[in-house]
Amino acid sequence: MPTETSKVQGRRKVQYTSLRDVLADAERISKGRVEALGNWSAGQIFMHLANSLNDSIDGADSRPSWWFRLMARMMKKRILRGPMSPGFKLPPAAAKNLVPGPTSTDEGLAALRAAIARQEREPNRAPSAFLGPLSHEEWNQLHLNHAALHMSFLVPRN
Repeated sequence: MPTETSKVQGRRKVQYTSLRDVLADAERISKGRVEALGNWSAGQIFMHLANSLNDSIDGADSRPSWWFRLMARMMKKRILRGPMSPGFKLPPAAAKNLVPGPTSTDEGLAALRAAIARQEREPNRAPSAFLGPLSHEEWNQLHLNHAALHMSFLVPRN
């Protein structure tokens, strides 16, 4: 039975100011023992973030329903201001595209490294599948808030 992520206790307080900060945190976490408090492994989280970063350049394969897009666009400022709340349940069709299968930490970290390098290299951005057109700065803030949410579930253990 999946963990109800909105009720998980002991998450880290995470806030990033750059994608390089996200990568540094992921690399630091990957070097030691980590407890994943939610439903995804560290590798799956890294891969999910990498896929999201790449989708902001290439465009997403899936498109949410019109009512979801409408609701998201009405909440755009709040979403970009952050932080994002845990516990959001993806519709099954979206989950097929957005939830990574089993992924090793090394595989996920390599994908995250490549996606962040690509963000730095490529200036063009596609419209968000749920928020519509975003500026480069808005995309960056969305990625930072998204990463902070998911990375908060990874707690280093000595």
